[in-house]
Formats: sequence, C-alpha cells, structure tokens
Amino acid sequence: MAIPAKLSDECDALYTQLLTAATNSEEGLKKVFFQNDIQQLLNDTSKSATNLLPVLQELQNHGLIRASRLQGAMCWSTRPRGAAEHIQKLSTNERALYEYVEDAHTKGIWMKDLKRRSGIEEGKVQKAMAKLEGARLVKVIRNVRAPAQKTYMLFHLVPSDDVTGGSFFDAGDLDESLIEEVANLIVFHVRMSSWVEQKVPRSKPQHSTEGKGDAVAGAESDAKKRKRTADIEDSAPPRKQRSRREDRDMIMTQLAWPANTHEYPSASNIHDFVTTSDVIRASKAQQLSVAEIQGVIDILVWDDKLERVGSGYRTVRGVSFRPPGFVDEDEEDEDGEGEGNGLTQAPCGRCPVFDLCGQGGPVNAGNCEYFTEWLRHGA
Repeated sequence: MAIPAKLSDECDALYTQLLTAATNSEEGLKKVFFQNDIQQLLNDTSKSATNLLPVLQELQNHGLIRASRLQGAMCWSTRPRGAAEHIQKLSTNERALYEYVEDAHTKGIWMKDLKRRSGIEEGKVQKAMAKLEGARLVKVIRNVRAPAQKTYMLFHLVPSDDVTGGSFFDAGDLDESLIEEVANLIVFHVRMSSWVEQKVPRSKPQHSTEGKGDAVAGAESDAKKRKRTADIEDSAPPRKQRSRREDRDMIMTQLAWPANTHEYPSASNIHDFVTTSDVIRASKAQQLSVAEIQGVIDILVWDDKLERVGSGYRTVRGVSFRPPGFVDEDEEDEDGEGEGNGLTQAPCGRCPVFDLCGQGGPVNAGNCEYFTEWLRHGA
C-alpha cells in the first residue's frame, strides 16, 4: 500500500485537538466526533462540510482517524499516532482484521468471530493476526467467560471488567484468597463502629428456698452471735478480691446505638478503608471499585455477617473475624481449618458468638450444643 505524503500542518493541528479531546473524555479513544463537534474544536462554525472533508480525508489516509456512521450521520474517531504509522503498511486483509478488532474495543473479539465476519481463509487469518501481534497493534487477552477461546484486543487498550472478571480475578483465575481477605477486613472495620461494648450484670439463676427457712434463720442467728463476741483486734483484714468478684458478676455484651444517633459505615466508607489498608497489596487495592466492594458486602449480608441499617451497615451481634493480616501456620484440612491446638480444637476456640458467651448470658456452656457434641465424640 502506497504511503501518503507528509501530513500538512492544518491536519496535524486538527488531529492534535481531536486526540486531546478524546483522551480527556470518559470514552477515551472510543469517543466519536460529529461535524458540529469538530467545528466547535476549531472555533469555526462557519466552516462547512465541504471545507472539512479534505482535511478529514487526509487524516484518514494517514490512518490517524477512522470514519464511521452513527445514527445516520458521519462521525470520526482517533487512533494513536504510532498505530497509524503501522496501519499504513498493512495489506487489505490485515487492515480489515485490524478494524474488526478495533470495533470490539475493550471487550475484544474471538478468533472464530474474526474468521466468520471477515470471510478470510483460516490460514490467512492466523498469519495476519500473528503479524499484527508482532507489530504491537493487537494483543491476546484471556476472557474469563471463555478461557479456551483466543480473544484479541487493540494493544494500547485495557480490557473491561466483563472480560477480565474485575479485580478479584488474577490472570483469568478467581482469586479466592483476596475475596476472603477483603471480606474479613470489611467485617473487622464495620464491627468497630457497630456496637457499644459494655459490661452488664449476669442474670443470676433462681434457686428454690422451699423447706430451708429454719436453716437460714438459724444460720443468721449464729452469725449475729459470732459478730457480737468477736474481738476487733482478731478480725481478718478486709479482702482485696472484691473487684475480681465484681468482674465475675459482670458480662461483656454488645448494645445497639440509640436510633438516629449513630452513622454506620456506607459502601463508600468501607471502600476507602479497604483501599487504604496495608493488608491488601497496593496494586490490587487501587483497582478495587466501590461496586466490587458492594458485591462483597452483599455476600456478607447473605451470610448473616452484616445487616443493613439505614444507608450503612453493621455487623450481626456476636460475629467473629480474623485479625487483619493474620496467617494461620497450622496445616489446613479439607474444610479449610487447621489442626490447631488444645484451645482451637475445642468449640470455644472457634466459636462465632464467643463475645456473648458466659454464665447467665444468652449463650453459655450449659446450653452450648457445640460443646456437648464435642464432649460426646470424646474430643
């Protein structure tokens, strides 16, 4: 293919304006320009299509822009200057295949679709695509929806989340460890602002006093006598275990904040915490979007670990979590749980409502079904 003459200054100036506008837009190089858009960029609305067409045709001949039709009107999109230089040297078949890949943009196109749409023989398609890869005009990417299919995309573009699966996929494979770590980090953060932790008196069990009235009365009478006859100098010093006894009579519980007095973390707040945490690798944290964090939050809600309150979220009472960054060095079994030690093998070591457990509390060793089952199996 013959290479056109050097680009004129007028065309070069227009291309620079178009490329800058496209780069700064949300669509990027996918942005299309209609005649009115180009006239506004040139600050010359009086310039007619007849005057614009020669300039646009020159840019098109150099491969710097591409013409297409949208909603019945002509429009143009830009290409990188480096890619345009290579496009000028392509054959007819190679250029046609390149344009099919260009149309697919960030979604990419399968090899079988290239063969079907172009109508070119399979051997020629494979040879042409290999040449385009070597010229760094296109690249092969892995599509999580069809990993076995060869997918092509323009070299300078980044695949969309529909293709890569988003931040929770690594080289096309689901990164389950990252999802687990993010979920644990979310529970840790939300739990810190979900409840008011406070000590409350234990509920004391009621004992029957029927038939014991005389014994109690006799004991009180003896105690009074001993008190009257005891020598003050021989009395024992006051015990210092009172605070410990008081502690034993108290239980730590989680109390809800009064209505309309507390703001629970929203998906956006949680996203800010996760992406600025040192637990998640910086390169991955920067890729996480609010929508992806919202997806993990939705899973935690379904798992009864979080619950929605107004526009925010709080943890379900008594939910447990791993300390962020904690690594269990014990070998894991098929269920993903390590062999552990004497404490972690007992149900108390892995109890999800450990914070609420205690004598007289809503959960205690007397009615714990897990503890009973553990003892029954001779653990």
